[in-house]
Order: sequence, then structure tokens, then C-alpha cells
Amino acid sequence: MSEKIQNNLYLLRDEVRERNSRKQLITKNVDFDYLNKFFRKKDFKEQKVQEDLSDLYDIKVYYKIIPSDVKWKDFISNVVEADQNILKLNKSSSESYIILFQNKITNKIYASTGGYAHITVKEIATTDFGIEILARIVKIDDKALKSVKERNLTGGIQGEIKFFRNDYNLYDNDSFGKIYNELNALLTKEILVKSFGFNLKDLNNNSLCIAKDSFSIKKSISFDELLKIIKRCEYLLENEDPIEINSVNKISRSEAILKENLFDTLVKHAYQNYIDSNNFYSIEISNKEFDKYFQAIKTKLSFYFKRKLQEIIFDDVFREFQSVLLKIIEVCGESLNYEDFKKIIESAKLETFDENDITLTSDNLSSHFCSEIIYDGQNYFLLEKDWYQIKKSFIDSINEQTSYFITENFYSGPTLSRWQGSSENDYNASYFKKTDTYVFDKFPHQNIEACDVLKIFKDEIYFYHIKKGFDNSMRDLCNQVYIASRKVFEDVKNDYKYLEGLYDLVKGNNGKTDYSKDAKKQFGTVTKKQFINKLKDKKIIFVLAVLDTSDSGRSLTNEISKFDSNIAKFTLVELSKNMRNLGVNFQILQLEK
Repeated sequence: MSEKIQNNLYLLRDEVRERNSRKQLITKNVDFDYLNKFFRKKDFKEQKVQEDLSDLYDIKVYYKIIPSDVKWKDFISNVVEADQNILKLNKSSSESYIILFQNKITNKIYASTGGYAHITVKEIATTDFGIEILARIVKIDDKALKSVKERNLTGGIQGEIKFFRNDYNLYDNDSFGKIYNELNALLTKEILVKSFGFNLKDLNNNSLCIAKDSFSIKKSISFDELLKIIKRCEYLLENEDPIEINSVNKISRSEAILKENLFDTLVKHAYQNYIDSNNFYSIEISNKEFDKYFQAIKTKLSFYFKRKLQEIIFDDVFREFQSVLLKIIEVCGESLNYEDFKKIIESAKLETFDENDITLTSDNLSSHFCSEIIYDGQNYFLLEKDWYQIKKSFIDSINEQTSYFITENFYSGPTLSRWQGSSENDYNASYFKKTDTYVFDKFPHQNIEACDVLKIFKDEIYFYHIKKGFDNSMRDLCNQVYIASRKVFEDVKNDYKYLEGLYDLVKGNNGKTDYSKDAKKQFGTVTKKQFINKLKDKKIIFVLAVLDTSDSGRSLTNEISKFDSNIAKFTLVELSKNMRNLGVNFQILQLEK
């Protein structure tokens, strides 16, 4: 048997936060005493190690064996004779080990594992050790990438694995909002010698490394070589400046206490909204399946209050938390204390339905939250269940790219009116009776809002989506714009059936409000056929028109850093890219007060 095997290496956290028997939050140092107890609970037993293994590290070894039934024995017993060897043993076992290395000077603890022990170690390991090592041994333009596992903060693809036929670098694979979970990179013999102390004569080829929460080199090494690699990794972390691989860190399951604190902070912001409706904190309501969510015609909000299940039907979908608050107040009043309020939020569920009462989406209310908070001086995004820590470099990149996309897509159409009224609906209504202009706000056809205002100007048609406030709810609007543009462009190829239906919906509405009556009258003597003919053979342009509610007079085009909502900026950049990929003409306008 060989004395050399491939090894993975983890860096353990310095401390963890746990709850004691009285459910109080406490901080514990991750030292040998803590680890002895932690591994004992996981059925690992400490093993005696040889003396004088290392002058630099204290070393401990833990071992676990798990007996288990062989699940396929009953199946195979129907195939072979009863006296065959394959049926004689009904039990199997798996073995795992953990080796700990504690630096005698710094007290940093590293771990190497075998078998299934990595599952246990991940609970107390840092989440990016391998990526931090790789960031110190490659340059951003090195043609070293062989494959990656990555996630995206938004967009249709939540995660994917990429294999590169030819070597790529980080520039080649760059994409805004990308989070690398794992990178496989080629380490040259020069790097293996310089960074990890291998002898050149022992190296026949370059070697792959796997960088994720752990670091490993796809090369069999001895125990002495493993000790050298740990020492070299420590040197790299201490002395080499890293390139930035991830500017966004997803908060992992192992950081459950942090996620709990972040959520509690957000709920406290929501509670301030409940106490004082003027104390606005932007929390958008959305769903990962946003296509289905925004096509729903009604929503059921359910939660427990005074041990009784409350079910509220809402004739639309919730788009912001303030609308949910109004429904909670209708049932529970305005005098809930924080703990009771939190229990309602945690128990609440949203279920959406189509016109046939078929469920489209269903999830906890809190799983629909999208917001941004500052906690312990750090910026965090919450995007439908997942928390992300946002580094300053990411915020700088958001500002830079948002400014670029706004400049590239800046509005060049006919002049729009200054803002009138207190709401988006009031402003949209100001366009009734204007030439070749139609208001479709509040009239979703096939559960899709084509636009708020449609304007025909020369050889162009402008589909305006109007937004008051550049805040987290921009994410909702950006999703709407994307869905609407996709539908309209499909409709042009389908002989305008959707837009004909939109005409019928507005023209035939029997609403009693002045707004509904004005919407019905706006076509005048224009027939459906005449309306469609006005649209044919014209260039279609979608416009996102935003009113800044601040009194500072700041400009989206050249003062984007003065706008606080990074979620709004981020989703605007993503929308710009998605619209370009659809081949849609897209422009951005800042409305004047």
C-alpha cells in the first residue's frame, strides 16, 4: 500500500456562535477542547499519534466507523441462488478520519479528512480557504482555469458547472454578480516548486488544484509533504496579496446564527414600518419563479394569530411588504408587540393562483423577501431565502456598471411630462387625452402588464414603465419589464393577438371610477384594427422611467453612488443585459419633478 494519497485541507474558524441551554447566544473559541467535545458528539474517537511528528504543529487524529446494511442484498436475492457468496454478508461499513494541525505559535487549526469526515468538518471550517489560497498563487489573466462551479445572484440560471476545452482565465469567464463555489486550476511545475516546495525532479507534469472551502492538489503526497503544504499555505495567507475572485460571499448553512441575526434585523426594520407607516424600509416581495408569480391573479396570505389560522385573499400579487402589513393590520390591529409580530411573519405563507384557481407558487412569506441591510458594518443582500455579504469592491463595481448602462441606454425619445400627483397611478392618468398616447396601467392582460403608458411617436412605439422611487422594489419592476418585453416581441410574431386582447380589456372595462371611465374613452373612435395598424412596422422601445423621491436633485446618469439601494442598481444592470440578449431596444429615463 502506498504511503502517498491525495489530501484536502481546511482552515477551521477561530470561533463559533451557539445557543446555550437557556437559548442565549454565546461565542465559543474553536480550540482542541471544543473540538474534542464536538467530534465526540459526531461519534468520532480520538486516536493516539506518534511523538515528534512536527516541531511547528500539534497534531490530533479522530476516527469513525459506521456499520450499515447493504441495501441491494434483498434485490439481488431474487436473482441468484441462496447459497451464493454475494448473499453471505449483509453488513458493510464506512470509515472516516480527521487530522488536526494546530500551529503552536498562531493557534490556527487546519484539518485534513478522509472518507465522509469532510461533512462534519465543513460545519466548523471557513467557507473560502481554498479560494483564498488560489487567489495568492495565480494572476487574474493566467490561463489556468479548467472548470468552475458558480452561482449567480440573479437571472434564470441559479448555478452551473463549466468545463473549458482550452485554458481560460478569470477575465474570460467574468460576469457581473457571479459567485465562484469551486475552481479547478492548472498549477505549473514552477508554481508547485515555488509556492509549495516540491522538488522539480519529482514532478513529471503540471497538476490541477481544487479551490473551494478546502484546498487540494490532485497529486498523491506523503504526510511530510502535507505538513510542508500547510506551512506554505500559511505563508501565502500571511505574505502574498490576493487577487479578488469573489466580491460576493453567500452565507452558508453552517453560519446559521449569522443568518438568524440578519433575519432578526430585517424583521425589526419591518416592525418599525408596522409601528409607523412613515418609517419606510424597502422590502420587496418576489419569488424565485417570478414568471409564475407575476402571472397570478390572486394571492392567499395565511398566518396564525391567537392560535387561529387566518386566511386573506388578495386580488393580485404582493409586490412590497407595505401591502402585506396593511392586511396584517386589518386582522391583528396596530398594537402587536415585537415578539408577536415576528411570530406572524415567521408563520405566514403566500400561495398564488391562476384564473382556474390552480396553484402557481407557494412558499413562506419570508422566502419572498428581497432587501438590503447593514449589519455589524457590513452590507448584506437577501434575495429569496439566500443571504449574501457584499464587499466594497462589489458596490464600487455596481456603481460603475450601473452608470455605464444608464449612459449607454439613456432615453432619447419624446419629452415626458413632469411628475404630477402623489402616486404612479396619478401620474399615468395625466396622459389620458394626449395624442397617440394610451394608458394601460391597472389593466394587465393575461396577467402581464405590457406597460403603464404607450406612446406612438413618428416611426417608434414607446412602452413606458413608470416607477416612483429608486429603491429595492426596482427588482419587481425590472422583472415586469423583462416579462412584458418578451411577451410583446412574441406577440409581434403572432399577429398582435396579445395587444388586441389588451385593447379589448381596456375598451370593454366596466369600472365605475373616473380612471376606468377615462381609460375606456381614450380610444375615442379608434377601432381595434386601427389601433393595431398604428403599431405595425414600427420600432418598439421599452423605457424604464424613474422618479427619484429624494429632494437632493441627484442624477442617475452621473451621481449613481449617491443612490443607496444596491439591489436597485444591481437589478437594473441585469435587466439591461437581459434586454440586450433578447434583442430589445431598452432605454432609461429619470423623470423630473
